[in-house]
Amino acid sequence: MTSSSTPPIDPLSNLIAAIHDTPTRVALAITGGGSAALSRLLTVPGASRTVLEGQVPYAASALTEYLGSPPDRFCDDSTALAMAVAAFQRATGLAEDDTSRDTLLGLGATASLASDRPKRGDHRALVAVQTVNSTTLVQLDLAKDGRTRAEEEDLVAQLVIDLIARAAGVSPLPELPLTKNDTLETRQTVASPELAAVWNQQHPIAWSLVDGSWSLDPPSRPIGVLSGSFAPRHQGHVELQQAAESILEGPVCYELTAVNADKPPLDFETIERRREVFADRPLAVTSAATFVEKSRLFPGATFVLGVDTAARVIAPRFYENDVDKLDTALNAIRENGCRFLVAGRLDDDGFQDLACLDLPTQHRELFSSIPADVFRCDVSSTDIRNSSNSE
Repeated sequence: MTSSSTPPIDPLSNLIAAIHDTPTRVALAITGGGSAALSRLLTVPGASRTVLEGQVPYAASALTEYLGSPPDRFCDDSTALAMAVAAFQRATGLAEDDTSRDTLLGLGATASLASDRPKRGDHRALVAVQTVNSTTLVQLDLAKDGRTRAEEEDLVAQLVIDLIARAAGVSPLPELPLTKNDTLETRQTVASPELAAVWNQQHPIAWSLVDGSWSLDPPSRPIGVLSGSFAPRHQGHVELQQAAESILEGPVCYELTAVNADKPPLDFETIERRREVFADRPLAVTSAATFVEKSRLFPGATFVLGVDTAARVIAPRFYENDVDKLDTALNAIRENGCRFLVAGRLDDDGFQDLACLDLPTQHRELFSSIPADVFRCDVSSTDIRNSSNSE
């Protein structure tokens, strides 16, 4: 007589099966730890209904290629957020034409876990989930030397699957096996309808007003536009805006581009964090990645920019090394009544200003300079970020 036994219930497999039964489709990018989530998702039948793509950009060069530019640090919240947005963009491109964007997820995870060498830093994982109208970021700090590498890997993999389940509306969720020495922090940012419309390129511009609200209509028509990433906004931006208003004799607004030409869009948390400091001036948030697009949004305006940005405006490599495309772009900016007001800045070769640029002869009148005695700031947002990261 043979005996039979019922196989043990695997809560994680059951959870994954429930995910596969939803319309959710996900692209994942995981580095540093937690990649077992991919194999767990794929070994449960029905994975083809859920997983669009899984990438493990483990080497620094692979992650840089995935994001389009090197991150400031490889295991921090900004990197996880950028990975999630890049994954969402991948999901959008990989999904079938009839797949609703509302069902798509991009997940980015970066971790620093136990190694075969002593680790001075914390053991942690950051996992971000991007949807069409929300950004979620989870930071898991693990008790140092409390688990083996394999145990930490398994825990991060469970966290990844847990977040996919939450986004898919699956419940109940099995409890993560955390100890009292572990910490788990979750932040979620839900975009306003106005911001979501810009991010999803359904509307080209939304205005963040000084009272914290959003509007699709401009509070007033600016004569000048100071574009930037404002990561962070600093006193140099304020002084440049004031100098430009004095020269142009009219209001100069700030513009933050949410959708970039050569890197993933900004996530909603980052946009909200950056706009918080604009309590004194309206901030235009746009999907205009190029100055040709910006000139259509702000006809007749003068774009206020640094000489490094002006150098990119006239560089053929940003126009597929086609000087005719460069000429067409600058002609379009002129036809929209726009021009450039250029501030100098300090770099490794010394102070550079508009005179240092080889402007196309037929377009020189589009560019004018802010004298250094009117405005000069030798501190950049990059310097401030690097100083903050080293503290």
